[in-house]
Amino acid sequence: MRFSIFVVMLMLIATASASVQVVDFGLVQHGAEIYNSGVENAPSVVKTLLGSERIQVDVLRENGTTLFVGLETDNAIVVNVIEGQIEDPTIVLEAQEGAIIKILQAQDPVVVFQQSRDNGDVTITGKTWGAKLKLGAALASTSALKFFADLIPK
Repeated sequence: MRFSIFVVMLMLIATASASVQVVDFGLVQHGAEIYNSGVENAPSVVKTLLGSERIQVDVLRENGTTLFVGLETDNAIVVNVIEGQIEDPTIVLEAQEGAIIKILQAQDPVVVFQQSRDNGDVTITGKTWGAKLKLGAALASTSALKFFADLIPK
């Protein structure tokens, strides 16, 4: 299944500065807060994608450890961010820490994301039929990709 991990990953860490060197729980939590503050301006595909989901994020860190973060969304708003694994996720996202940092620092994050996805440094899996459909729609949406890319401060 093709999907834009870029959409979900940037939602989580959209507020990271270009100098970020480590992805941690605080960064993900802060990114969710910034996303929530701008969600009313999100394109409808974003609101549909993140309507009500349980997202498990696994960041494979450079030091050999894994950061586990769970997110719950309701009506496209992140209502819960937990450190650890979320029960019964509808979406599972895995990413190499280095790939996330490259995306955040890129002049064109969409291109860098696509390269990272193509080489397997970022993957995402819809665990339900509905999640798979939503994820496929997000990949096809230029407005969704632009919305998330615009959240990254330059």
